[in-house]
Amino acid sequence: MADQPIPVYQISTLGLLRQALEAETPQGLNPTSPHGIPAADRSRAWQHLCDLIDQWSALSAEQRSRVVTVLAKLGFWQTIIDLVPEGNGSNLDELRGAYFRCNAQAQLAGAAGETQQAAHAFLKARSVMEAIATTDSLSASVRYGAAAHLVVLHAKGGQALPEMRKWRDLADSIAAGAGGPMEPLHVSVYWRGISFIPYFEGDHGQVREMLALAESLGREALAQADADQRLPATENLHPVMETRGRAAKAAGDLEEAEGFYRGMVALDSLDAKAHVRLGDFLVGEKRIAEARDSYRTSASLGAPYSAYAFAQEARSSIRLGEVEQALGPLVASATIDQRALTPLLLLRDACEGAALSPLRQWALSELAVRMGRS
Repeated sequence: MADQPIPVYQISTLGLLRQALEAETPQGLNPTSPHGIPAADRSRAWQHLCDLIDQWSALSAEQRSRVVTVLAKLGFWQTIIDLVPEGNGSNLDELRGAYFRCNAQAQLAGAAGETQQAAHAFLKARSVMEAIATTDSLSASVRYGAAAHLVVLHAKGGQALPEMRKWRDLADSIAAGAGGPMEPLHVSVYWRGISFIPYFEGDHGQVREMLALAESLGREALAQADADQRLPATENLHPVMETRGRAAKAAGDLEEAEGFYRGMVALDSLDAKAHVRLGDFLVGEKRIAEARDSYRTSASLGAPYSAYAFAQEARSSIRLGEVEQALGPLVASATIDQRALTPLLLLRDACEGAALSPLRQWALSELAVRMGRS
């Protein structure tokens, strides 16, 4: 809503979303920008987004920030790069735009297999977040959230404990000087973020306590959320439950870990990633038939996890001795992900006998083409 703070979103759209959608539905509408949808096929909301892009130069910094947020959620990375100029800017909305631009560059480079460029863009994005956390003129809640997020970014960047502690301490200092309590959603983000510190220190008990607080506050935020806050409150709980599952597994509490992964599914049964995470856990527990069910459900939900889910469904069928049930999912996985080699290798080995010779030949031909491109 206008004049309201932009919500704290916790789930980033995968860089391969647009490519995955195009591979899965090649005959459908697969735009590389919002304007790629023909005007006659646009919903009212989609047309409004296109109009805002067309009016970009006349938009306020706050309006631009909201448009960029929507574009990031939809995976229109190149559109963000085209709209947002280089540089950090001088206010929060411009800083957010700069962060999204760097993230868009990282996503596109990662999707293209350009690892060095992706790493460089990630570091640039982190430096923008550092500017947000350390700009005293910004609100305490914004700086607090940025500092907590920096703990997570440093955890992803290589377990740099001194840096993680530095940003945790800054978040604590900001909260102490805020003059009032932080919102439950922001504090939930904080506890999940700083839980990475004891996780890398091996203190599983403290991790469990921190994540329990993150979940409790996250559920409080969801219970209090109005229509505009419900999505970010729900999105916050998703990584909380995922992190709790990983932490419980690392601590050896497998029953609790399974509960958290199933909690992800219960939170949003239409989230393909939740079913993948549950399937991966079940594979680790050698519960292959159950894992196959999870992967099959994930694959049915479509991009961007379908290629992986189809491949894992096929692997499960092979492990269960039901090779014939693996053939269709392997073809689907290899067709959706045009760079994948593993499903083709599995298909080559699974096709025995004259009846499957054409399918085996297709797999060998595709392997030759793809290996020639690598």
